[in-house]
Amino acid sequence: MTEAAGGALTRIAITGSAGLYGRALIREIRRTLPTARVLGVDRRAAVGDAPDDTVLGDICDPETTAAIETFRPDTVVHLAYAVQPGRDAGRLQADNLDGTRCMLAATVSSGAGRLLVASSATVYGAWPDNPPRCVETTPLRPLPGYYYSAHKGVVEEMVQGFAAAHPEIAVSVTRPAIICGQGVRNFLSDYFLGIPVVLLPDGRNTPLQFVHHEDVARATLAILLRSARGPFNIAPPDAVTQRQIASMLGVPAVPMPFAVMAVIGRVWWALRLPWLAMPPGLVGYSRHSWVMSSDRLGQELGFEFEYSSAAALGELIAGDEGRHRSRIG
Repeated sequence: MTEAAGGALTRIAITGSAGLYGRALIREIRRTLPTARVLGVDRRAAVGDAPDDTVLGDICDPETTAAIETFRPDTVVHLAYAVQPGRDAGRLQADNLDGTRCMLAATVSSGAGRLLVASSATVYGAWPDNPPRCVETTPLRPLPGYYYSAHKGVVEEMVQGFAAAHPEIAVSVTRPAIICGQGVRNFLSDYFLGIPVVLLPDGRNTPLQFVHHEDVARATLAILLRSARGPFNIAPPDAVTQRQIASMLGVPAVPMPFAVMAVIGRVWWALRLPWLAMPPGLVGYSRHSWVMSSDRLGQELGFEFEYSSAAALGELIAGDEGRHRSRIG
């Protein structure tokens, strides 16, 4: 069940507003709520899809908090997070964990009635005993050794405690699958677009889900418009196996012992070798399924995905908007 809170959705503060998720959400807000005003908080200025007002700086800077308080948002969306691989553990923790703590405090001090925090499907971990489809109540077990999912797990614990302490605020969390689409560029997209071969860990043909950035933005706004609470998986119903990914990329799929893959990943990262800038802990997510069900989005909010996993990945590969687009239904 959802519970109304926060009043009208008219003043929205978005951290990480210059990133992929933030820009897609701003586009959706412009389309759906043309009179809403958006405050963007980021270390860099947006290139396209700019917010109405921008605060350039760290989300833990007192000046940033003051700017959010002055803006008086009815809604705070916290998307700021270190996605690209980094080697400075202290910096990553400051960006991801300390940044979240500062934003939780700013949500209270600014008087916002809604808070949405972006998490990730990786919080479920890729374990051999995972259910066929992870649902929002499935235990969170991020794989050790990968800072991104480990930090997301801690963030979710923080947000859960915050929600319990502030029942007057409608607190929600999004857990997107791998975000894809035309123009998406990060270390994961570079990996999929550049690999000469798809490695099958221990010969497994693991399924993966991909979600289009437009669907992520639409789902996020649907959650906010209903002042929904709690976590929401964001992934289309289908999944793409590693052999199917290889076929789409036009490269071979080659079985390899997982232990060898793990060693290669660690050595590659340690030696800072070119081409593959991927943290070694991430290789574990290719070994077992972490496919999700997004039934809660459909059942409670009536949300329907416009893109399948195959279409989202296909659009990334094609680099041509609409070429691999498909409607579900």
